[in-house]
Amino acid sequence: MGVLDWILVIFRWGHALAAVAWVGGGAFYLLVLRPAIRRTQGVPPDTGEAIRDEFRGLVTTAIMVLLLTGAILSVARLTSEAATVSYAIVLGVKIALALYMFYAVRIVRRGDYAGQQDEGSNWLRRAARRVSSPMALLVIGIAVIGLSDVLDALIENAPVT
Repeated sequence: MGVLDWILVIFRWGHALAAVAWVGGGAFYLLVLRPAIRRTQGVPPDTGEAIRDEFRGLVTTAIMVLLLTGAILSVARLTSEAATVSYAIVLGVKIALALYMFYAVRIVRRGDYAGQQDEGSNWLRRAARRVSSPMALLVIGIAVIGLSDVLDALIENAPVT
């Protein structure tokens, strides 16, 4: 393995770590923290704000790492001889889902970060909030991670020329 290969391994590791931190944090929130908060009738307002701020920081960092490493890794894989049309299609779906997650967190759900939980009267806004809910984003995140495995399998099984 050359130096470039080692650099790409580091980028893959960073990419995976950022994805797992974001999706794992979402799973922890939905499966552990939220039920615990409901069972104890909430948390003090300062604690809730601190939790939101810390997770927002994690997600922001994860998005930056995912965008940077994802762009580099995509170019590296698409320029390799092992890249096929199937690989490009699956990668396109993965990128589209990831970009939707970034959009949902930064644009659609921004009010949640500011502590504004208003559903509003607009049916389109309510629908957008449903497909950007923490559970929807967790499911999409799990799908994106699964697509990473599909991409690896496509590269590993690509015909050698």
